[in-house]
Amino acid sequence: MPQGFVARFLLRTDVLTTLLAGGARVVALVPNADEPYLREELGARDVHVEQLHADVAMTQRSRLWSLLYHLRTFTLGDAARARTLHDKHASFQTRIAGDQHPAVRLVLRLALKALWRSRTLRRAAVWLEARRFTVHPHRELFARYRPDLVVTASAGWFHEDAVLLREAQAHGVATACVVLSWDNPTSKGYRAATPDLTIAWSQTMADQLVRFQELPRDRVVVGGVPHFDAYRRPGALLGWEELCARLQLDRERRLILFCASSPGTAVDDVQVAATLAAAIGRDELGPRAQLVVRPHPIAFRGDRHAPVEDWRGLEREHEHVRLNLPDVRSDVLRCDMSGEDGLLLGSLVAHAGVVVNVFSTTTLEAFLAGTPVVLVDPAIGGGVHRPFAQFTHVRSIVDRGAARVAGSAALLLEHVRAYLEDPALDAQARDAVAALECGPADGHAGARVGELLLELAGTATPARARVATT
Repeated sequence: MPQGFVARFLLRTDVLTTLLAGGARVVALVPNADEPYLREELGARDVHVEQLHADVAMTQRSRLWSLLYHLRTFTLGDAARARTLHDKHASFQTRIAGDQHPAVRLVLRLALKALWRSRTLRRAAVWLEARRFTVHPHRELFARYRPDLVVTASAGWFHEDAVLLREAQAHGVATACVVLSWDNPTSKGYRAATPDLTIAWSQTMADQLVRFQELPRDRVVVGGVPHFDAYRRPGALLGWEELCARLQLDRERRLILFCASSPGTAVDDVQVAATLAAAIGRDELGPRAQLVVRPHPIAFRGDRHAPVEDWRGLEREHEHVRLNLPDVRSDVLRCDMSGEDGLLLGSLVAHAGVVVNVFSTTTLEAFLAGTPVVLVDPAIGGGVHRPFAQFTHVRSIVDRGAARVAGSAALLLEHVRAYLEDPALDAQARDAVAALECGPADGHAGARVGELLLELAGTATPARARVATT
Protein backbone atom coordinates (compact mmCIF):
# COMPACT_ATOMS: atom_id res chain seq x y z
CA MET A 1 0.00 0.00 0.00
CA PRO A 2 2.05 2.96 -1.20
CA GLN A 3 -0.62 5.52 -0.25
CA GLY A 4 -3.42 6.03 2.22
CA PHE A 5 -6.17 5.87 -0.39
CA VAL A 6 -5.24 2.20 -0.86
CA ALA A 7 -5.53 1.59 2.88
CA ARG A 8 -9.00 3.14 2.83
CA PHE A 9 -9.99 1.08 -0.20
CA LEU A 10 -8.75 -2.34 0.93
CA LEU A 11 -8.32 -2.25 4.71
CA ARG A 12 -11.10 0.05 5.92
CA THR A 13 -13.91 -1.59 3.97
CA ASP A 14 -15.59 -4.98 3.89
CA VAL A 15 -12.78 -6.25 1.67
CA LEU A 16 -10.66 -6.86 4.76
CA THR A 17 -13.63 -7.99 6.85
CA THR A 18 -14.49 -10.62 4.24
CA LEU A 19 -10.92 -11.84 3.92
CA LEU A 20 -10.59 -12.27 7.67
CA ALA A 21 -13.99 -13.95 7.95
CA GLY A 22 -12.85 -16.37 5.25
CA GLY A 23 -9.87 -17.34 7.37
CA ALA A 24 -7.19 -15.51 5.38
CA ARG A 25 -4.03 -14.34 7.05
CA VAL A 26 -3.51 -10.81 5.75
CA VAL A 27 -0.12 -9.13 5.50
CA ALA A 28 -0.07 -5.40 4.68
CA LEU A 29 3.09 -3.98 3.09
CA VAL A 30 3.26 -0.27 3.88
CA PRO A 31 5.97 2.42 3.80
CA ASN A 32 5.27 3.35 7.44
CA ALA A 33 5.32 -0.01 9.18
CA ASP A 34 6.91 1.60 12.25
CA GLU A 35 4.15 4.13 12.88
CA PRO A 36 2.20 3.14 16.02
CA TYR A 37 -1.24 4.33 14.87
CA LEU A 38 -1.27 1.92 11.92
CA ARG A 39 0.25 -1.01 13.76
CA GLU A 40 -2.32 -0.61 16.53
CA GLU A 41 -5.26 -0.25 14.15
CA LEU A 42 -4.35 -3.23 11.98
CA GLY A 43 -2.92 -5.29 14.81
CA ALA A 44 -6.30 -5.13 16.54
CA ARG A 45 -7.68 -6.97 13.51
CA ASP A 46 -4.84 -9.51 13.38
CA VAL A 47 -3.32 -8.00 10.24
CA HIS A 48 0.45 -8.37 9.97
CA VAL A 49 2.18 -5.08 9.11
CA GLU A 50 5.47 -5.20 7.21
CA GLN A 51 7.71 -2.62 5.58
CA LEU A 52 7.25 -1.95 1.87
CA HIS A 53 10.68 -1.75 0.22
CA ALA A 54 9.84 -0.10 -3.08
CA ASP A 55 9.58 3.45 -4.38
CA VAL A 56 9.96 5.36 -7.63
CA ALA A 57 13.55 6.28 -6.77
CA MET A 58 14.49 2.67 -7.59
CA THR A 59 14.13 3.45 -11.29
CA GLN A 60 17.03 5.91 -11.06
CA ARG A 61 19.46 3.06 -10.51
CA SER A 62 19.65 2.55 -14.26
CA ARG A 63 19.22 4.90 -17.18
CA LEU A 64 17.42 2.16 -19.08
CA TRP A 65 15.02 1.51 -16.20
CA SER A 66 14.36 5.22 -15.85
CA LEU A 67 13.68 5.49 -19.58
CA LEU A 68 11.34 2.50 -19.68
CA TYR A 69 9.45 3.75 -16.63
CA HIS A 70 9.10 7.21 -18.17
CA LEU A 71 7.85 5.84 -21.48
CA ARG A 72 5.36 3.53 -19.81
CA THR A 73 4.03 6.38 -17.67
CA PHE A 74 2.96 8.26 -20.81
CA THR A 75 1.78 5.30 -22.88
CA LEU A 76 -1.58 3.61 -23.29
CA GLY A 77 -3.24 1.36 -25.79
CA ASP A 78 -5.41 3.42 -28.15
CA ALA A 79 -3.47 6.44 -26.91
CA ALA A 80 -4.76 8.66 -29.71
CA ARG A 81 -8.16 8.71 -28.00
CA ALA A 82 -6.85 9.04 -24.44
CA ARG A 83 -7.35 12.78 -23.86
CA THR A 84 -6.39 12.50 -20.20
CA LEU A 85 -3.01 11.03 -21.07
CA HIS A 86 -2.29 13.73 -23.63
CA ASP A 87 -3.02 16.48 -21.10
CA LYS A 88 -0.82 14.76 -18.53
CA HIS A 89 2.04 14.49 -21.00
CA ALA A 90 1.68 18.11 -22.12
CA SER A 91 1.79 19.29 -18.49
CA PHE A 92 4.90 17.19 -17.87
CA GLN A 93 6.60 18.59 -20.97
CA THR A 94 5.89 22.12 -19.78
CA ARG A 95 7.38 21.41 -16.34
CA ILE A 96 10.63 19.95 -17.68
CA ALA A 97 11.02 22.20 -20.73
CA GLY A 98 14.10 23.91 -19.34
CA ASP A 99 15.69 20.81 -17.86
CA GLN A 100 16.16 18.63 -20.94
CA HIS A 101 18.18 19.15 -24.07
CA PRO A 102 15.89 19.67 -27.10
CA ALA A 103 17.39 16.58 -28.77
CA VAL A 104 16.47 14.45 -25.75
CA ARG A 105 12.91 15.76 -25.78
CA LEU A 106 12.66 14.99 -29.49
CA VAL A 107 13.86 11.40 -29.02
CA LEU A 108 11.39 10.84 -26.19
CA ARG A 109 8.51 12.24 -28.25
CA LEU A 110 9.38 9.99 -31.17
CA ALA A 111 9.67 6.96 -28.89
CA LEU A 112 6.28 7.71 -27.34
CA LYS A 113 4.63 8.13 -30.72
CA ALA A 114 5.98 4.75 -31.75
CA LEU A 115 4.67 3.15 -28.57
CA TRP A 116 1.27 4.79 -29.02
CA ARG A 117 0.98 3.26 -32.48
CA SER A 118 2.30 -0.24 -31.85
CA ARG A 119 0.89 -2.84 -29.47
CA THR A 120 3.90 -5.03 -30.22
CA LEU A 121 6.28 -2.30 -29.03
CA ARG A 122 4.24 -1.74 -25.87
CA ARG A 123 4.38 -5.41 -25.00
CA ALA A 124 8.09 -5.51 -25.81
CA ALA A 125 8.74 -2.57 -23.47
CA VAL A 126 6.85 -4.28 -20.64
CA TRP A 127 8.72 -7.53 -21.29
CA LEU A 128 12.10 -5.79 -21.32
CA GLU A 129 11.43 -3.89 -18.10
CA ALA A 130 10.33 -7.09 -16.37
CA ARG A 131 13.24 -9.06 -17.80
CA ARG A 132 15.90 -6.58 -16.77
CA PHE A 133 14.42 -5.07 -13.62
CA THR A 134 12.56 -7.68 -11.64
CA VAL A 135 14.05 -7.11 -8.21
CA HIS A 136 13.43 -8.95 -4.95
CA PRO A 137 13.33 -6.47 -2.05
CA HIS A 138 10.75 -8.63 -0.23
CA ARG A 139 12.47 -12.00 -0.63
CA GLU A 140 12.52 -12.60 3.13
CA LEU A 141 8.79 -11.81 3.45
CA PHE A 142 7.88 -14.21 0.65
CA ALA A 143 9.92 -16.92 2.38
CA ARG A 144 8.40 -16.22 5.78
CA TYR A 145 4.72 -15.86 4.85
CA ARG A 146 4.59 -18.00 1.68
CA PRO A 147 1.58 -16.06 0.31
CA ASP A 148 -1.09 -17.66 -1.84
CA LEU A 149 -2.03 -14.31 -3.37
CA VAL A 150 -0.53 -10.84 -3.75
CA VAL A 151 -3.04 -7.99 -4.10
CA THR A 152 -2.24 -4.54 -5.46
CA ALA A 153 -4.32 -1.47 -6.30
CA SER A 154 -2.95 -1.15 -9.83
CA ALA A 155 -1.65 -3.32 -12.63
CA GLY A 156 1.71 -1.66 -12.14
CA TRP A 157 1.02 1.94 -13.10
CA PHE A 158 2.00 2.67 -9.49
CA HIS A 159 5.69 1.78 -9.37
CA GLU A 160 5.51 0.05 -5.98
CA ASP A 161 2.86 -2.27 -7.38
CA ALA A 162 4.97 -2.98 -10.46
CA VAL A 163 7.83 -4.15 -8.24
CA LEU A 164 5.62 -6.41 -6.15
CA LEU A 165 3.67 -7.88 -9.07
CA ARG A 166 6.87 -8.86 -10.86
CA GLU A 167 8.32 -10.22 -7.65
CA ALA A 168 5.21 -12.32 -6.98
CA GLN A 169 5.16 -13.67 -10.50
CA ALA A 170 8.84 -14.61 -10.19
CA HIS A 171 7.92 -16.58 -7.05
CA GLY A 172 5.00 -18.26 -8.81
CA VAL A 173 2.43 -16.53 -6.58
CA ALA A 174 -1.01 -15.59 -7.93
CA THR A 175 -1.66 -11.86 -8.34
CA ALA A 176 -4.75 -9.66 -8.28
CA CYS A 177 -5.29 -5.99 -8.96
CA VAL A 178 -8.26 -4.20 -7.40
CA VAL A 179 -8.33 -0.92 -9.33
CA LEU A 180 -8.08 1.97 -6.89
CA SER A 181 -9.48 5.00 -8.68
CA TRP A 182 -11.95 6.08 -11.32
CA ASP A 183 -9.39 7.66 -13.67
CA ASN A 184 -6.55 5.16 -13.25
CA PRO A 185 -7.05 2.97 -16.34
CA THR A 186 -7.04 6.02 -18.64
CA SER A 187 -4.60 8.42 -16.98
CA LYS A 188 -1.78 6.72 -15.06
CA GLY A 189 0.07 5.13 -17.95
CA TYR A 190 0.50 1.57 -19.11
CA ARG A 191 0.51 -1.51 -16.91
CA ALA A 192 3.76 -3.17 -15.85
CA ALA A 193 2.34 -6.67 -15.54
CA THR A 194 -0.66 -8.84 -16.33
CA PRO A 195 -2.29 -9.83 -13.03
CA ASP A 196 -4.12 -13.13 -12.87
CA LEU A 197 -7.25 -11.15 -11.99
CA THR A 198 -8.12 -7.48 -12.25
CA ILE A 199 -11.24 -6.25 -10.47
CA ALA A 200 -12.86 -3.19 -12.03
CA TRP A 201 -15.48 -0.89 -10.54
CA SER A 202 -17.91 -1.28 -13.45
CA GLN A 203 -18.31 -2.69 -16.93
CA THR A 204 -17.29 0.74 -18.23
CA MET A 205 -13.98 0.47 -16.38
CA ALA A 206 -13.57 -3.15 -17.43
CA ASP A 207 -13.87 -2.08 -21.06
CA GLN A 208 -11.29 0.67 -20.45
CA LEU A 209 -8.88 -1.86 -18.95
CA VAL A 210 -9.16 -3.99 -22.06
CA ARG A 211 -8.94 -1.03 -24.45
CA PHE A 212 -6.29 1.17 -22.83
CA GLN A 213 -4.34 -1.32 -20.67
CA GLU A 214 -4.77 -4.19 -23.13
CA LEU A 215 -5.51 -6.67 -20.38
CA PRO A 216 -7.06 -9.99 -21.45
CA ARG A 217 -10.83 -9.68 -21.14
CA ASP A 218 -11.12 -13.06 -19.46
CA ARG A 219 -8.94 -11.81 -16.59
CA VAL A 220 -11.08 -8.74 -15.84
CA VAL A 221 -14.19 -8.88 -13.63
CA VAL A 222 -16.53 -6.28 -12.13
CA GLY A 223 -16.79 -5.90 -8.36
CA GLY A 224 -18.12 -2.42 -7.57
CA VAL A 225 -16.54 0.23 -5.35
CA PRO A 226 -15.94 -0.98 -1.78
CA HIS A 227 -15.56 2.43 -0.14
CA PHE A 228 -18.85 3.60 -1.69
CA ASP A 229 -20.87 0.89 0.07
CA ALA A 230 -22.04 3.22 2.84
CA TYR A 231 -24.05 5.33 0.38
CA ARG A 232 -26.32 2.37 -0.27
CA ARG A 233 -26.64 1.13 3.30
CA PRO A 234 -29.40 2.69 5.39
CA GLY A 235 -28.00 4.03 8.66
CA ALA A 236 -24.35 3.65 7.65
CA LEU A 237 -23.76 7.42 7.61
CA LEU A 238 -24.35 10.11 10.21
CA GLY A 239 -27.80 11.61 10.46
CA TRP A 240 -28.35 15.31 9.77
CA GLU A 241 -28.75 16.23 13.44
CA GLU A 242 -25.52 14.51 14.45
CA LEU A 243 -23.59 15.95 11.52
CA CYS A 244 -24.74 19.46 12.41
CA ALA A 245 -23.73 18.94 16.03
CA ARG A 246 -20.25 17.73 15.09
CA LEU A 247 -19.48 20.55 12.67
CA GLN A 248 -21.55 23.29 14.34
CA LEU A 249 -23.81 23.64 11.32
CA ASP A 250 -27.19 25.35 11.20
CA ARG A 251 -29.87 22.67 10.95
CA GLU A 252 -32.21 25.09 9.17
CA ARG A 253 -29.83 25.98 6.33
CA ARG A 254 -29.14 24.00 3.18
CA LEU A 255 -25.60 22.67 2.89
CA ILE A 256 -23.17 23.42 0.07
CA LEU A 257 -20.09 21.20 0.20
CA PHE A 258 -17.03 22.46 -1.67
CA CYS A 259 -14.45 19.72 -2.17
CA ALA A 260 -11.31 21.66 -3.10
CA SER A 261 -9.08 20.52 -5.92
CA SER A 262 -5.90 18.51 -5.84
CA PRO A 263 -2.79 20.73 -6.01
CA GLY A 264 -1.70 21.25 -9.58
CA THR A 265 -5.12 21.72 -11.16
CA ALA A 266 -4.53 25.50 -11.52
CA VAL A 267 -7.79 26.36 -9.70
CA ASP A 268 -7.86 29.13 -7.09
CA ASP A 269 -9.85 27.12 -4.56
CA VAL A 270 -9.86 29.90 -1.98
CA GLN A 271 -11.40 32.29 -4.50
CA VAL A 272 -14.08 29.75 -5.44
CA ALA A 273 -14.96 29.31 -1.77
CA ALA A 274 -14.94 33.07 -1.23
CA THR A 275 -17.36 33.53 -4.14
CA LEU A 276 -19.78 31.04 -2.60
CA ALA A 277 -19.36 32.47 0.89
CA ALA A 278 -20.07 36.03 -0.27
CA ALA A 279 -23.20 34.91 -2.13
CA ILE A 280 -24.44 33.11 0.97
CA GLY A 281 -23.85 36.26 3.01
CA ARG A 282 -25.97 38.25 0.56
CA ASP A 283 -28.69 35.56 0.42
CA GLU A 284 -28.23 35.26 -3.33
CA LEU A 285 -28.60 31.49 -3.61
CA GLY A 286 -32.34 31.16 -3.11
CA PRO A 287 -32.79 28.93 -0.07
CA ARG A 288 -30.79 29.99 3.00
CA ALA A 289 -27.50 28.16 2.78
CA GLN A 290 -24.20 27.43 4.49
CA LEU A 291 -20.84 26.30 3.15
CA VAL A 292 -18.47 23.55 4.28
CA VAL A 293 -15.02 23.68 2.68
CA ARG A 294 -13.15 20.39 2.48
CA PRO A 295 -9.50 20.79 1.31
CA HIS A 296 -8.03 17.95 -0.73
CA PRO A 297 -5.92 15.57 1.41
CA ILE A 298 -3.07 15.68 -1.12
CA ALA A 299 -2.59 19.33 -0.10
CA PHE A 300 -1.35 18.06 3.26
CA ARG A 301 1.49 15.95 1.89
CA GLY A 302 4.93 16.97 3.06
CA ASP A 303 5.86 18.26 -0.40
CA ARG A 304 2.75 20.48 -0.66
CA HIS A 305 1.57 23.67 0.97
CA ALA A 306 -2.06 23.79 2.03
CA PRO A 307 -3.47 27.33 2.33
CA VAL A 308 -4.94 26.54 5.75
CA GLU A 309 -4.70 30.12 7.02
CA ASP A 310 -6.57 31.38 3.97
CA TRP A 311 -9.30 28.84 4.64
CA ARG A 312 -9.45 29.80 8.30
CA GLY A 313 -9.68 33.44 7.31
CA LEU A 314 -12.80 32.67 5.29
CA GLU A 315 -14.26 30.81 8.23
CA ARG A 316 -13.63 33.77 10.55
CA GLU A 317 -14.97 36.30 8.06
CA HIS A 318 -18.20 34.50 7.14
CA GLU A 319 -20.70 33.35 9.73
CA HIS A 320 -21.99 30.42 7.68
CA VAL A 321 -18.70 28.93 6.52
CA ARG A 322 -17.13 25.90 8.18
CA LEU A 323 -13.75 24.33 7.43
CA ASN A 324 -13.47 20.54 7.54
CA LEU A 325 -9.80 19.54 7.40
CA PRO A 326 -9.12 15.92 6.40
CA ASP A 327 -7.76 13.83 9.26
CA VAL A 328 -4.45 12.91 7.62
CA ARG A 329 -2.62 10.48 9.89
CA SER A 330 0.82 10.10 8.31
CA ASP A 331 3.43 11.99 6.31
CA VAL A 332 4.83 8.67 5.03
CA LEU A 333 1.70 6.76 4.02
CA ARG A 334 0.47 9.64 1.90
CA CYS A 335 -3.12 10.79 2.39
CA ASP A 336 -3.91 8.14 4.98
CA MET A 337 -7.07 9.23 6.77
CA SER A 338 -8.93 7.61 9.62
CA GLY A 339 -12.07 5.57 9.12
CA GLU A 340 -13.93 8.22 11.10
CA ASP A 341 -12.85 10.83 8.55
CA GLY A 342 -14.31 8.76 5.74
CA LEU A 343 -17.58 8.51 7.65
CA LEU A 344 -17.69 12.28 8.07
CA LEU A 345 -16.95 13.00 4.41
CA GLY A 346 -19.57 10.51 3.27
CA SER A 347 -22.13 12.10 5.56
CA LEU A 348 -21.35 15.57 4.22
CA VAL A 349 -21.78 14.36 0.63
CA ALA A 350 -25.05 12.60 1.44
CA HIS A 351 -26.61 15.55 3.27
CA ALA A 352 -25.42 18.31 0.95
CA GLY A 353 -27.93 20.21 -1.15
CA VAL A 354 -25.18 20.46 -3.76
CA VAL A 355 -21.54 19.36 -4.02
CA VAL A 356 -19.07 21.67 -5.78
CA ASN A 357 -15.78 20.18 -6.94
CA VAL A 358 -13.15 20.30 -9.68
CA PHE A 359 -14.03 17.14 -11.62
CA SER A 360 -13.22 14.86 -8.69
CA THR A 361 -14.41 11.37 -7.75
CA THR A 362 -16.68 12.92 -5.11
CA THR A 363 -18.92 13.51 -8.14
CA LEU A 364 -19.73 9.81 -8.28
CA GLU A 365 -20.17 9.64 -4.52
CA ALA A 366 -22.67 12.49 -4.72
CA PHE A 367 -24.55 10.77 -7.55
CA LEU A 368 -24.88 7.59 -5.47
CA ALA A 369 -26.26 9.70 -2.62
CA GLY A 370 -28.66 11.54 -4.94
CA THR A 371 -26.84 14.84 -4.51
CA PRO A 372 -26.48 17.34 -7.40
CA VAL A 373 -22.98 18.41 -8.46
CA VAL A 374 -21.49 21.57 -9.97
CA LEU A 375 -18.11 21.05 -11.65
CA VAL A 376 -15.68 23.98 -11.57
CA ASP A 377 -13.70 24.56 -14.76
CA PRO A 378 -10.08 25.55 -14.03
CA ALA A 379 -10.58 28.63 -16.21
CA ILE A 380 -12.81 30.17 -13.54
CA GLY A 381 -11.41 33.44 -12.21
CA GLY A 382 -8.86 33.67 -15.02
CA GLY A 383 -7.14 30.39 -14.22
CA VAL A 384 -5.31 28.20 -16.74
CA HIS A 385 -7.76 26.17 -18.79
CA ARG A 386 -7.35 22.40 -18.76
CA PRO A 387 -9.73 20.20 -20.72
CA PHE A 388 -11.09 18.24 -17.76
CA ALA A 389 -14.52 17.98 -19.34
CA GLN A 390 -12.91 16.08 -22.24
CA PHE A 391 -11.07 13.55 -20.07
CA THR A 392 -11.97 9.97 -20.92
CA HIS A 393 -13.36 8.99 -17.52
CA VAL A 394 -15.44 12.18 -17.26
CA ARG A 395 -17.11 12.01 -20.66
CA SER A 396 -20.21 10.15 -19.49
CA ILE A 397 -21.02 12.94 -17.01
CA VAL A 398 -20.64 15.71 -19.56
CA ASP A 399 -22.30 13.88 -22.44
CA ARG A 400 -25.35 12.96 -20.36
CA GLY A 401 -25.67 16.33 -18.65
CA ALA A 402 -25.47 14.73 -15.21
CA ALA A 403 -23.68 17.74 -13.67
CA ARG A 404 -23.38 21.40 -14.60
CA VAL A 405 -20.03 22.94 -15.47
CA ALA A 406 -19.13 26.43 -14.23
CA GLY A 407 -16.52 28.34 -16.21
CA SER A 408 -17.20 31.65 -14.44
CA ALA A 409 -18.22 32.91 -11.01
CA ALA A 410 -21.62 33.93 -12.39
CA LEU A 411 -22.27 30.44 -13.75
CA LEU A 412 -21.09 28.87 -10.50
CA LEU A 413 -23.68 30.80 -8.51
CA GLU A 414 -26.37 30.23 -11.14
CA HIS A 415 -25.89 26.46 -11.15
CA VAL A 416 -25.70 26.17 -7.34
CA ARG A 417 -28.88 28.26 -7.01
CA ALA A 418 -30.70 26.11 -9.56
CA TYR A 419 -29.87 22.87 -7.76
CA LEU A 420 -30.73 24.26 -4.32
CA GLU A 421 -34.12 25.39 -5.63
CA ASP A 422 -34.82 22.13 -7.49
CA PRO A 423 -32.74 19.11 -6.34
CA ALA A 424 -34.51 16.92 -8.91
CA LEU A 425 -32.79 18.72 -11.79
CA ASP A 426 -30.71 16.21 -13.80
CA ALA A 427 -31.57 13.42 -11.34
CA GLN A 428 -32.19 10.80 -14.01
CA ALA A 429 -28.85 11.56 -15.66
CA ARG A 430 -27.10 11.32 -12.29
CA ASP A 431 -28.62 7.92 -11.62
CA ALA A 432 -27.66 6.71 -15.09
CA VAL A 433 -24.03 7.78 -14.70
CA ALA A 434 -23.81 6.26 -11.22
CA ALA A 435 -24.94 2.92 -12.64
CA LEU A 436 -22.55 3.26 -15.57
CA GLU A 437 -19.43 4.22 -13.60
CA CYS A 438 -19.89 2.59 -10.18
CA GLY A 439 -21.07 -0.84 -11.25
CA PRO A 440 -23.14 -2.93 -8.83
CA ALA A 441 -23.77 -0.29 -6.15
CA ASP A 442 -25.76 -2.47 -3.77
CA GLY A 443 -23.83 -1.83 -0.57
CA HIS A 444 -21.96 -5.14 -0.86
CA ALA A 445 -19.02 -4.31 -3.14
CA GLY A 446 -16.46 -4.85 -0.38
CA ALA A 447 -17.77 -8.32 0.38
CA ARG A 448 -17.93 -9.17 -3.32
CA VAL A 449 -14.32 -8.10 -3.90
CA GLY A 450 -13.18 -9.98 -0.81
CA GLU A 451 -14.88 -13.16 -2.01
CA LEU A 452 -13.26 -12.85 -5.44
CA LEU A 453 -9.86 -12.55 -3.76
CA LEU A 454 -10.50 -15.52 -1.49
CA GLU A 455 -11.50 -17.62 -4.46
CA LEU A 456 -8.30 -16.74 -6.30
CA ALA A 457 -6.15 -17.19 -3.20
CA GLY A 458 -7.34 -20.38 -2.09
CA THR A 459 -9.36 -23.08 -2.84
CA ALA A 460 -12.11 -24.84 -1.00
CA THR A 461 -10.19 -24.29 2.22
CA PRO A 462 -9.92 -20.50 2.53
CA ALA A 463 -8.75 -20.85 6.13
CA ARG A 464 -5.33 -21.72 4.72
CA ALA A 465 -5.15 -18.73 2.39
CA ARG A 466 -2.55 -16.06 3.02
CA VAL A 467 -3.10 -12.72 1.34
CA ALA A 468 -0.46 -10.02 1.00
CA THR A 469 -1.66 -6.53 0.07
CA THR A 470 0.26 -3.50 -1.05
